[in-house]
Amino acid sequence: MGDANDFDKTEYDNLRTELIFHQTNASTIFALNIAGMGIGVTASAKLDAALLVLAILSCVLWFRYSDHVIALFRIAAYFELELRPRVVARLKEPVLGWEGYLRKKFTPRKHTKSSRFTLDSRMGIVVASGAFLAPPPLLCVAFVLRQWPDTAGFSRVLLVVASAVTAVVWLYSTLRGIYTVRELRQLDNEISSAAELLPGQRTDA
Repeated sequence: MGDANDFDKTEYDNLRTELIFHQTNASTIFALNIAGMGIGVTASAKLDAALLVLAILSCVLWFRYSDHVIALFRIAAYFELELRPRVVARLKEPVLGWEGYLRKKFTPRKHTKSSRFTLDSRMGIVVASGAFLAPPPLLCVAFVLRQWPDTAGFSRVLLVVASAVTAVVWLYSTLRGIYTVRELRQLDNEISSAAELLPGQRTDA
């Protein structure tokens, strides 16, 4: 019994460290994207190509941000679906109940199981996806409008190709965003369902 408890505690501590790592990196990437926008727009006054570079950079940062956010939810899902039931069954006590409490306390009651995110989760995903995915098409359009009158022939072909490549990267980023939201919704629903099945959660909150 003692060895099993020690093992679970060690695993919990390690996953908490990993969770903090992903959370810190996600926040850093978000801040880097915002700062990069300001620097890039300023640089574009002297170098129009900075607009396209900034558009692609924002998409790349979105990839990394998505990876970290998904990792956060996967760890939370493991806590609730695997680790918590094992520890509760052994100790006969309602421990590690944060995820369940969070969803019962802060999820609007009007949301069904198939569509419920906690309020913070919904707002976080909306704000983040907008911050990463809204600027690239605007930057690409601004680049084309600036360059189009001054280009002709082969230079215009290069302009179209560069813009098309940027558009493809942005489209892929958008599809990745849809996939990310779907996976987060699924993980969140699984966590919420698991929390309802285990003892120790108040249902009158």
